[in-house]
Amino acid sequence: MILTDIFKKKRKEFPKMVVLYLSSELNKILVAPQYVDESWIRFEQEEIEILNFDCSNELLGETIKRNFDKFARKNMEDKKRTSKDWPAYQASKLRSMKEFENKYDRITINGANEANIIMTFEADMNLKSDINLTSSVSAFADNEKLGSLTKELNEIQKSKKFE
Repeated sequence: MILTDIFKKKRKEFPKMVVLYLSSELNKILVAPQYVDESWIRFEQEEIEILNFDCSNELLGETIKRNFDKFARKNMEDKKRTSKDWPAYQASKLRSMKEFENKYDRITINGANEANIIMTFEADMNLKSDINLTSSVSAFADNEKLGSLTKELNEIQKSKKFE
């Protein structure tokens, strides 16, 4: 080993990320894999996967893992993007961003750290206090468990009640 190798900066790895938008009313789950650019800005990839809201836990978990692994580095080409440019909003085919935000609940799934062996699920509760619901699970958990956890978090999101 050369002494200068010790002082070389390693390329920073980023925790992976995927965002789910769930709507029981529209019977859809939009699965939005993410990019990250050199300034740590995260943004949605162009391809959004759409599932039926009542899909099996197995299928939902498999889709979460596949899209979590699509996480990649990419510099944002258009820095002036607005929320109407979001691929998930466009995939929803709704008329306004307000309608999108009213009809869909958001669950963000991040790697707990750059090793990405723990997935942290954060359910946006849309509370004035900015309190959100968070749960962690092994990235190696079976698909059924990931799907079940997602649906349980979404039930709590909809009811706004904690047990």
